[in-house]
Amino acid sequence: LNSCNYNTNINNVKVIGKMSDVMWEGKLEGLISTDTISLKGTYGLGPLENLNGEVLVFDGTTYISGINSNEKLYVNKVEAAKSPFFVYATEKNLEKVPLPSNVNDLSSLEKYIDQKFSKIEIPFVFILKGKWKNLNIHSVNLPAGSIVSSPKEAHEGLKNFTYENIDGYIVGFFSRKHQTVFTHHDSFIHCHFVSDDKKVMGHVDSFNINNQTVSMSVADRLLNPKP
Repeated sequence: LNSCNYNTNINNVKVIGKMSDVMWEGKLEGLISTDTISLKGTYGLGPLENLNGEVLVFDGTTYISGINSNEKLYVNKVEAAKSPFFVYATEKNLEKVPLPSNVNDLSSLEKYIDQKFSKIEIPFVFILKGKWKNLNIHSVNLPAGSIVSSPKEAHEGLKNFTYENIDGYIVGFFSRKHQTVFTHHDSFIHCHFVSDDKKVMGHVDSFNINNQTVSMSVADRLLNPKP
């Protein structure tokens, strides 16, 4: 890791680089290689180096997504991937949290997590598992050699994809204090989806769910804090 870059450890969550440095200053080079964190129980996400796709570490295994020559989404399992900003955590003891009936999309999920864990001041990872009625994801796809100095330029080439009744997982990170670091300026969460068959993966833009078909898990210490 480059010691001149933004690297922080907050409890179990590690943050490498900053989204704002990528979007506004064009710092596209990889600051972390995921083969250094390929441990069971490790979850992490960020864009691929040079904004050529998306990266997800799921239970210690690295997956990348990108756009092929036919403008289709592809997903590969790889030994290592580099990312210009990345957030990850290792959590081996996860516990399920019931989702109330009013949690049916990304906005209501964020609101619920914010209220449910109102006393938790540190960032944390959460995992959703189940069936999504509707899911919208994207993969960045910056043309080679592009110069980036704004979010609009960073998103050049980005492709969106929509799926219905798809089974899989969402890995998300929540923080009220890391907007423009690993979440967007108007959100407290950053999520990536991966399907059960590992053929679909990308950054989550929106979704619709039935709370009876999706469950959420978080670290047990968040639910059972020590006195």
